[in-house]
Amino acid sequence: MPTEFSAPACRSAAEIAAAVGSGETSALAETNAALARIDERDGDVHAWRWRNDDHAREVASAVDSAPEKGALAGAGVGLKDIIDTADFPTENGVATDKGRRPEADATAVTRLKAAGAVIMGKTKTTECAFITPTDTRNPHDSERTPGGSSSGSGAAVGGAMVPLALGSQTVGSVLRPASFCGAWAMKPTWGLMPRTGMMQLSHTLDHIGVYGRSAEDLALIIDTLSGDDERDPASQGQKSSRLAAGLGGQPIAKPRFVFLRDYAWPELEPSSAELFEDLAQRLGAPTVEMPALYDDVFDVAQDILAREFSYRLGPRYRDAGELISPALREWFVRGFAIGIDAYLSRLDALQKMCMAFPSVIGDFDAAIAPVSAGEAPKGLDSTGNPKFLLLWTSIGVPAISVPAFKGPAGLPVGVQVIGRRGADLETLRAAKWLGRELGAEMV
Repeated sequence: MPTEFSAPACRSAAEIAAAVGSGETSALAETNAALARIDERDGDVHAWRWRNDDHAREVASAVDSAPEKGALAGAGVGLKDIIDTADFPTENGVATDKGRRPEADATAVTRLKAAGAVIMGKTKTTECAFITPTDTRNPHDSERTPGGSSSGSGAAVGGAMVPLALGSQTVGSVLRPASFCGAWAMKPTWGLMPRTGMMQLSHTLDHIGVYGRSAEDLALIIDTLSGDDERDPASQGQKSSRLAAGLGGQPIAKPRFVFLRDYAWPELEPSSAELFEDLAQRLGAPTVEMPALYDDVFDVAQDILAREFSYRLGPRYRDAGELISPALREWFVRGFAIGIDAYLSRLDALQKMCMAFPSVIGDFDAAIAPVSAGEAPKGLDSTGNPKFLLLWTSIGVPAISVPAFKGPAGLPVGVQVIGRRGADLETLRAAKWLGRELGAEMV
């Protein structure tokens, strides 16, 4: 049976903002409710790295006093601890950065504050948003991983502590925790949201991703964060999205889905394979195997990541010694060993994959695919298999995890909805339709 809690239930960010805007409730009341949920639940989950409850209440009171209420007024947000905040330390999950205090907020944080969101604190991340896990646990089973590297953000929203959180995805670090923890999450088109002020591993692969309690939540927070800030080349020329407006209005007609199977399919657990095959049949979605062009995407993306990771973080951590894990040091060694010719050839191969994808998805509105091999695995020594997300992250297309299924142990299993580059609204509309069709619910 689900655990019963005494703290007020977590409403969606869309519901909170509407209620604060109408005067039905206050940002301070919603903040106090969120703090009560965190106090009640985080002792088992360990999602939060930094909190300042008094500061959160001061911010909420300022939101209540403001003459104009923003699109996220009163909605509590958790920030992955690789996103710079002037109000909190940002330690990037690594001992070398212990006590680090940024002088300025990341662009995403500045925009959240302007929209009336209340930053509840920083959520835990794996070491440098990479391999080595933190101590965060799955909110539905403390013996299982929450996924990573955005472990705390996924657990905070999936565990119904706050309605919103930010993470980062270079391989599968936003959507996998969403699948394991039962949250809605979206990794938009590469470059839609500027990464200024976020620790970067790979310019080519890094994305900011978002968690919410509904498709509408994802739309609101992406609209808030999107658009060029002139400091991240990936977002140059990007305009602010209008996803929330696009989700409203006329009812969404049934999308035309295609079921895409890539190189990772053989590693899917049998129970999940059955779920997806049944889903494809139910939706009338034809099964398409990814072309041979994509067969080596794992090696291509991993080499690009290793080279850019070593370039960006190598000088900073070259002399760190025991302050970083052996697994992280191995990636530095791998990256430094990749020559310029090999690196450029990998970039060229990835570009060909990006350009070919529109012909793969064809005239379909969106694709479906697994987010993960299955339910969150037991144990905390690993954050799970990221391969089911690597291809879609690497080619920069929008991807969404819809909390639609339960696995054999009754734990969440997400459905991934994938679209074309730039088709974030169409992809989110398809995900919303699918969530409604499958009765996707959060605790």
